[in-house]
Amino acid sequence: MGLDTTHNAFHGAYSSFNNFRRFLLKSIGGSYPPHENKELMDGYWYFGDGYSTETHKGLAEFFGHSDCDGEISPEMCKIVADELEAILPQVEELAKAEQSYGYTLRDGGWIAVTKQFIEGCRLAHERNEPLEFR
Repeated sequence: MGLDTTHNAFHGAYSSFNNFRRFLLKSIGGSYPPHENKELMDGYWYFGDGYSTETHKGLAEFFGHSDCDGEISPEMCKIVADELEAILPQVEELAKAEQSYGYTLRDGGWIAVTKQFIEGCRLAHERNEPLEFR
């Protein structure tokens, strides 16, 4: 069992999707459970400085979304894609230091998987279809 999204945004184990989100949050100074900093509460994710659920609604949608079901609306897909694209420089920088593994490695590494998710969101928006998590 694993996560399959529509529009070819992501295909892999649930744990791989969560590792992907953990990596992306780390790239912007945030943290996704399980946290390296044991003072942070497991079950919650944290933005880094300069990011918030108010200023980055697309990233908040992405990090807070279920890893096994539901959907992201076409309108929100555009916001998610734009905000993921905006953090690509940080993703590329962290990818130099952190080797990808598992499904992420299979699919070309952290940068390629990020770009694939962006492309899936853009395609869903373009077609005015929700991005479905299955």
